[in-house]
Amino acid sequence: MASPTSASRGTAIASLSHHGIRLSLDSKKSFRLGIHDAPVSCVEYSCVAGQVISGGWDNTIKCWDPKSGPGQALVGTHNQPERVYSLSIEGYKLVVATAGRHVNVYDLRNMSEPEQQRESPLQHQTRCVECYPNGTGFALGSVEGKIAMEFFDQSESALSKSYMFISISYVFKCHRLTEGGRRVAYPVNTSTFHPVFGTFATGGCDGFVNVWDGSWKRRLIQYPRYPTSIAALSFNRDGSLLAVASSYTYEMGERPHEPDTIFIRDVNDVEIRPRPRANTIPALPQ
Repeated sequence: MASPTSASRGTAIASLSHHGIRLSLDSKKSFRLGIHDAPVSCVEYSCVAGQVISGGWDNTIKCWDPKSGPGQALVGTHNQPERVYSLSIEGYKLVVATAGRHVNVYDLRNMSEPEQQRESPLQHQTRCVECYPNGTGFALGSVEGKIAMEFFDQSESALSKSYMFISISYVFKCHRLTEGGRRVAYPVNTSTFHPVFGTFATGGCDGFVNVWDGSWKRRLIQYPRYPTSIAALSFNRDGSLLAVASSYTYEMGERPHEPDTIFIRDVNDVEIRPRPRANTIPALPQ
């Protein structure tokens, strides 16, 4: 299982099976950046710090300098309370989500200790974390089919820094289907914010991609169902394309499944742009 991220003109790839992180500078040259002592679950690149950040099931995050050669790239190792499941970076903010519902917030300029140590407001295991594009907070997704919208600054003075007109934290239900006469909650595996409009997409084990307007707490669109679970999502830089990784995440154990596939879909501004409150769009379930 790989998690790629842009690093300068290259790509950093983390492996769950081999515990390693490999930096590919172009199609012809690559080298091993370093290793964890257990599977690597996620990797991100910080443009402002010029570092690759990786998280692993060895209860650590590691910072790497991609400009250094093999064996010399490790900048620092930082212990976490549990296995690392997801990372997100915006500016100098680094958010680390681990097992046990722990959330640590770091400043990349001073990694000696977390700026904040939190507990997820969601009741079950965290699957993904994604920072708001304006750097004021982050969204958490969990196995219970919920998203939590959180802010770094919880003080009253922070209300003027709201994201998409949201100034308080809240939780909403998503990726839930009625099957066999009962309501089934599917894990939220991934989320990504649109770089222009600030709306965001979520992908779940139900195989659906939903786009949400956080300002009015409403779903804008649900794309047709993909062959299997949605493992990852990413908008391109101008938000005109959405990459959708359809890949079974073994939430139902070992069983036959559709092959892993990456879909690239064109994004229509009309379906992704925030809409006026007067529109009769289904509200987020409470």
